[in-house]
Amino acid sequence: MKAIIIGAGPAGCALAHGLKKAGISFSIYDKGADVYRHRHWAFTLGWARPYLFDLIPEYLSAQINTCQVDPYVDCAAIGEDRIVIYNGQTREEAFAFPIPKAREINIRKLRVLLAEQLNVQYGKSFSHYELLENGGVKVSFEDGSNDEGDMVIGIDGAMSKVRRCLLPREGNMDTLPFALMNFNASYTTEQALFIKERLHPLVDIAIHPAGHYIRVNVLDMPDEKDASTWRFQILSTWPLKYVEDHENEVDRLKRLKAHVKRDGWAEPYKSAIEWIPEDTKVLRDQLKIWKTVPWDNQGGRVTLCGDAAHAMTFHRGQGANNAFFSAHCLVDALKSVQTGSASLKDAITAYDESIWTRGANEVQISKAQTFFTHDGLDNFINSPVMKFGTKPSHAAKSEGYQ
Repeated sequence: MKAIIIGAGPAGCALAHGLKKAGISFSIYDKGADVYRHRHWAFTLGWARPYLFDLIPEYLSAQINTCQVDPYVDCAAIGEDRIVIYNGQTREEAFAFPIPKAREINIRKLRVLLAEQLNVQYGKSFSHYELLENGGVKVSFEDGSNDEGDMVIGIDGAMSKVRRCLLPREGNMDTLPFALMNFNASYTTEQALFIKERLHPLVDIAIHPAGHYIRVNVLDMPDEKDASTWRFQILSTWPLKYVEDHENEVDRLKRLKAHVKRDGWAEPYKSAIEWIPEDTKVLRDQLKIWKTVPWDNQGGRVTLCGDAAHAMTFHRGQGANNAFFSAHCLVDALKSVQTGSASLKDAITAYDESIWTRGANEVQISKAQTFFTHDGLDNFINSPVMKFGTKPSHAAKSEGYQ
């Protein structure tokens, strides 16, 4: 059995390592020019950590702390392994949720770590697949090259081309009515120290009563002693209420600064936004989801995993955790094929059916959380995060979350 993996992000690489551990043949491709790609952000690794560690070699698990945005902090050791939602206007703690042994992970560092010894073939943009008469599948790439195997796995992110090929009528994403800005910023030494000293050590999240969400975290610290080398991630969303928010092409940083100045934000958000250098690039973004719908897996020959199978918003912090869990479930399914206890068709169909239920549910919960997040702090108490906290909404069990 040979699997063709399309997508070498952290979840795709974790999936490949899981197959490698099981002795299952695979090839893995990614459209990026190299492992570094072009964009760069962080995510919170929570309940799915044991599932990730079960997929990858122990020597890689042992290096996970080097992938933290701040490798010099242990939030569990200082009792801050929790998500805090602050009132952006006053800086008071509005809500807090435990997230045992959580780590805030630099996605680029994790991608580099997990790509070790995988022979990822970069610069390979997926074009289409064909079903072969011998029961296999042929995958073609934009550069004219191709590969053949027993199945293809689309784990190529929220904008998955494999999904759009598999579901030409239903594979496109839905855009939600919120402005989105997600970018990196650098500051002077004094500014960087001022901001970081005031941020929550895991990740800092604030909701302004006016319905504006801002998340700030240090993203990379190349030199712990030189704050001018640090980079920060700014992630901000708000409802599309104004004409200029719909005209989403130019002056994006100027618009963010104007919103923050108009509404009145507490520190460190006020200065973190005000001090962003004017030449900082803020690329056009939209808040998009793909709610899972059933697909025809062509006799077990085509399936989806990770964000390609359930692209959700980030306001409940479940996207990456569910991606690692899905990768773990898929490896388990393929192990059953490898041992002869299930056919490829039956194993993948069972996996798919679990994804269809869990994926659709998780996407809907996260979507609801997004709308509650922008509906004022008074109504936040009715949101999904107040019911589930940082736990999975499904049957996955993980240390500290049972």
